[in-house]
Amino acid sequence: MDNNQLFRTALISSPIMAAFELSPVFFLNDDPPVPFMGAVAVLTFITLLLWLFNIYIYSFLEVKSFKNKHKTYLLSYLFAFFVVALFLIFANTVHPPKEKIPSLLFPFINALALNTIILIIINSIVNRSKKEQSERELAILKIKNLEAEQQQLIQQLQPHFLFNALSTLKSLINTNAEQAEEYLVRLSDFLRVSVSTHGNKLISLYEELKFTNDYIKLQQIRFGNSFFCKIDIPDMVLQSYDIPVYALQTLVENAIKHNAFTAAKPLYLAILFKNAYIEVKNNKIPKVNMNKSGVGLENLDKRYELITGEHIVIDNKSDYFLVSVKLIQKK
Repeated sequence: MDNNQLFRTALISSPIMAAFELSPVFFLNDDPPVPFMGAVAVLTFITLLLWLFNIYIYSFLEVKSFKNKHKTYLLSYLFAFFVVALFLIFANTVHPPKEKIPSLLFPFINALALNTIILIIINSIVNRSKKEQSERELAILKIKNLEAEQQQLIQQLQPHFLFNALSTLKSLINTNAEQAEEYLVRLSDFLRVSVSTHGNKLISLYEELKFTNDYIKLQQIRFGNSFFCKIDIPDMVLQSYDIPVYALQTLVENAIKHNAFTAAKPLYLAILFKNAYIEVKNNKIPKVNMNKSGVGLENLDKRYELITGEHIVIDNKSDYFLVSVKLIQKK
C-alpha cells in the first residue's frame, strides 16, 4: 500500500471535506455561534486525525479477510466517536455554552459520516494499489515467460542449421576435398559467432549482416554458380538499428530451402533496406511436394512478435517471394 498517496490525499481532502460538511449549517443559520473559517479549521483538524488513525490501522493491520475488515471498521468508528466526545468535553469546558445545546447527536453523526467517506476513499486507494501491484507482478511473470519462450525458439535454430551444414560438408567431402576444407573453416567461424550470440534476443544489424554473409559464403561454396546474392544496405543504417538474432540468416536459409535452383535456373537473392525495413527478396523456383517443417518463417515471426509485438510482412507473388522485417531503432 502506498502510504505517501494516502497522506497526500488526507492533506488535500481534509479542508475540503470540512468545508463541505459545515456549509449547509452556516448558510442556513443567520446567526452562527462561531466564525465559519474557525469552524472549518477545527473540523479540518478532526478530519485529519481520523485520516491519520485510519491510515495507521490499515498500515499495521493486515486487512485481507472479512474478519480483519470488521475489526478495522470497529476500531475506526470507535476512534471517531472518541475524538468527537473528547472535543465536545474540551469545548464545553473552555467555553461553556450560554444556552442549552439543542442536540449532541449532530456532531457525532457528522464525524461518523466523515469517517465513512474516509474509509471509502482509503479502500479505493488500497484496492487500486493492490491491483497495480498484481498487474506489475503479472507483467514481470509475462516478461520472464516470453524470455523463456524466446530462448526455446532460438535453440530450435541451432540443431536445424547444424544438420543442414553437416549434410553439406559430407557431400563436399565426397566431391571436392579442397572446397570441403574451406567450407569447414568458414563453418567453424560461423559456429563460433553463433555460440557467442546464442543468448541474445537482439543483435546489431551490422553483426547480423556479417554473420549472415558468412552463411551466404558457405552456401555459395556448396551451390557455386546457381546461387547469387546482392546486399545493399547503407553503412549508416548498419550502425543505427538492431534486429532479432538469426533473422537475416533464417530468411536466407528459407529461400535456399524452398527453391529448386540450378546453374541453368539460378536463385537470385537480394537483401535491401527500405523505409526502416530490411527486405529479403528472391525469385521463385519452387520445389515439388515441398515438406514444410514450420521452423523457419514461423519461428522468426513468433520471436519477432514476442520482442516487438509486430509481425514480419510476407509478400508471396507468382514470380517472387519477399519478406520484410522492421528494424528496431537503437536506444
